[in-house]
Amino acid sequence: MAMSDKDDMPGLEVFFDAARRHAAEPSAALMARIDEDAQAVQALAQRPAPQSTRRSTLSSQLYRLLGGWPAMTGLATAAVAGVWLGISLPEGILDGTSDAAYLVDVAPELAFDLAGGDF
Repeated sequence: MAMSDKDDMPGLEVFFDAARRHAAEPSAALMARIDEDAQAVQALAQRPAPQSTRRSTLSSQLYRLLGGWPAMTGLATAAVAGVWLGISLPEGILDGTSDAAYLVDVAPELAFDLAGGDF
C-alpha cells in the first residue's frame, strides 16, 4: 500500500492536522544563548593563531621527510647490517693464509682482457 492512502488510519488525521497548525518556534532564551555562542566562536576565529617561536632543526625536518620512526628504524637496521657485513669477513672462504682468498671469481670464463694483448 502507498503511504498516501488516507483510509488506513482515519483517526490519526486529527492529530496530524493539529501538528501542522502548531508551528514549533524556539524560545527567545534559546536564541539568545545561540547568539552568544556564535559571537564567542567568531571572536576566537578572528584572533590570529599563535606563532611558534621554536624553529625546527634540520634533523627534525629530515625525520619528518623520511616518514617518522618506522622509516628511521628500517634505515638504522639496514645501516647496521651493512656495517656488520662489511666488517666481518666470511670465515668459510678464508683459510687464514691470505686475504687474497676473499676475492672469488665465480665465472672466470666470462672475463675479458681490457688491454687486448697477451700478458
